[in-house]
Amino acid sequence: MADRITREDLLIVLQHAANPRPRLKIEVLDASQKVIGILECGLLSGKMTINSEGDIRRTASFVAQPTLTEKLKLTQDSLLWLNKDIRISLGLYYPRGRQHKYYPLGCYVYTDTSGTYDAVTNSLNVNCSDFIKKLDGTKNGQLGASIISFPAYKENEETGEVIEHNTIRGAVEETLEKLAGVTKHSVDDIGSYKAMPEYNDDWESYRAENPAWNAIPFDQEFAAGSSVLSVLTAFRDLYPGYEMFFDMETNAFICRLKSLCYEDAVFLDNRFIERVLIAENTTVDMTKVRNICEVWGKLIEADYYSEECTYSGNTYASAVAGYGDGYFNGDVIALKIPAANQADCRLNINGLGSIPILNEADEEPIEADELKENQVYSFRIGRKRIEKQDVFSAYLLGQWQVHAINVLTDGSRSREFVTAPDGETCERYSKEYFQKFYHCERVDMTVIPNSPFTVEKLGEIPEVKVSGEFENITSDDLAADRARWENWKNCRLTDQITITTALLPFLEVNKKVSYRRSDADREHQYIISSVSHDFAGYTTTITMYRFYPLYETLFRDAGTHEVLREYTHGELSRYTHEELAAVTSREAEL
Repeated sequence: MADRITREDLLIVLQHAANPRPRLKIEVLDASQKVIGILECGLLSGKMTINSEGDIRRTASFVAQPTLTEKLKLTQDSLLWLNKDIRISLGLYYPRGRQHKYYPLGCYVYTDTSGTYDAVTNSLNVNCSDFIKKLDGTKNGQLGASIISFPAYKENEETGEVIEHNTIRGAVEETLEKLAGVTKHSVDDIGSYKAMPEYNDDWESYRAENPAWNAIPFDQEFAAGSSVLSVLTAFRDLYPGYEMFFDMETNAFICRLKSLCYEDAVFLDNRFIERVLIAENTTVDMTKVRNICEVWGKLIEADYYSEECTYSGNTYASAVAGYGDGYFNGDVIALKIPAANQADCRLNINGLGSIPILNEADEEPIEADELKENQVYSFRIGRKRIEKQDVFSAYLLGQWQVHAINVLTDGSRSREFVTAPDGETCERYSKEYFQKFYHCERVDMTVIPNSPFTVEKLGEIPEVKVSGEFENITSDDLAADRARWENWKNCRLTDQITITTALLPFLEVNKKVSYRRSDADREHQYIISSVSHDFAGYTTTITMYRFYPLYETLFRDAGTHEVLREYTHGELSRYTHEELAAVTSREAEL
């Protein structure tokens, strides 16, 4: 797919009515993906879909007429058979060049026997899907009669000490190569979002100080009969926000963070869309809109537990029966806390030495009063290498069950005070409000000033995530990450618009476009989530959701008109002069 749309592409799609019908080029591939034959076809009818939200990204079905002098046969020796795959390109006629320009549509496997061929009408009918079908058990990809295990780490058999952590990325690559025979792949690291350049400017330091940031968190086992795809998705979903698919042009397997498009350039602008627009349909599925996501994770099974704990000098000192003569990486210790903590508090087990109590996500000390009196909290002992020395910390996992909430807010103050269940008053929609009314200590607020779905505009519409895959979430920090991602989906993917245009074969999902709705007073930015081509009607249907820049992005890109123009003066006026000081130099451009 081209990185940008050219004037030639625009002329081609605008002049389709006066041009010959589109053509289809089918390149037949053998088991090693080499081209062994090419079929040139006239395209009678068909459909193709691209869906960014499904495991299977591309599907296609078409009726075509091969331009062969001899009738096409469907036998094991012919071009089209079970052991062969196909790569499809759509050709649109370009009058100026007096030839067809071909646009790649991807590589496919048959989803029925191998298609059907009518010798009387010389028509070929094919249903196909992308290569994920080779991993989900449909065409291949089912595991044999043994349990497949992926241990979290390698350990010293004598001491039990961890020698090496096994990475999630390594497990994905091993699954692809050994279980599926896929050697052409590009797999990004999967792990803590604080270790990702997209989220943390100091990601390199975080990785150096946290060697297990991308490790398999616990042993993984898969029973016989499972599919390769189920193994891959299990690893992918250990951290939120990742996608897997086969690349359209190279057919390489891709596993990466799904782009949120905050810094992406506009792929298709409103002027182009206006030239090819046929119809528009705005949809907001109010039954699916949520602005609060509450995640209940793993029931924490502590290795050690003690109620003998004191708090003095900002240090919790505890006697833990059976604990060894030194801190050990990965140990989980549960303690009954005698008093609320101050900032920069520490932990000392059995006099082994005072170590800091940190949040797992950002390596920062926990805030004051995060530990409540007479409550039981779990801590995971973590070790990192700093200047060639082992440095230990106690990472706060949370209480007995992992629990976190993410709230979509516009950042304004309600100035309305209500009485909480504990009898104390708090301001409505403040962080304290959600902590008290939802009985959850870990509450994160996502600030998007111009979203129409915030709690200030719609009230509280919660979604609770519990059991199943959520039982694999092992800390409040990880639960907070997942709640943030789920809330992002609930508040973006439901705010959709669908437009129908002339056939645009060069479109791809997860691309940013600018478009002015018929009922809007200005353009807004959208992200393409699905594309559907109708080859008979010569149209493309595009579903896209509204792009809302994060408030944090506004400040990171302070003064950038490209970001600020998504906000009105009224929306920005809810914030203090100090908060907006970084962007006042460009405020006049709004």
